Amino acid sequence: MQKFSIELGVRDYELDVQGIVNNSVYQNYLEHARHEFLHHHGVDFVEFAQNNIMLMVKTIEMNFKSPLVSRDKFRIEVHAEKEGNLKVVFHQNIIRLSDEKAILSAKVTGVAIKNGRPVAPDTIPQIEGFMTINSEVKN
Repeated sequence: MQKFSIELGVRDYELDVQGIVNNSVYQNYLEHARHEFLHHHGVDFVEFAQNNIMLMVKTIEMNFKSPLVSRDKFRIEVHAEKEGNLKVVFHQNIIRLSDEKAILSAKVTGVAIKNGRPVAPDTIPQIEGFMTINSEVKN
């Protein structure tokens, strides 16, 4: 399975006093990439909300490997798989473009809530279409 990816660049206001991207900014990068991934697969957050379906993050694990600095360009790869009955796990990697260096790997676990109750993600056609049962791609 081909990974979905987007490319972004570091903006100066994302840096901390050490001159590297602040750790909290990486969550914004990851969220943006997940939303682009979902949109690419036909998930419309507004439409879902209007139908009382909320997609929510349950846990985030991030493994920092190397920092990004001002003006670095990078790629965020996204792959999703089903875990158990109610979870979707997004495996995400950030790679610096100039040298293909691994910057961060993340595992983001999400759930779908419909009318206030958890639902199996594979009962929602737009979500079922992009999940794999057994991951073909690992961090």
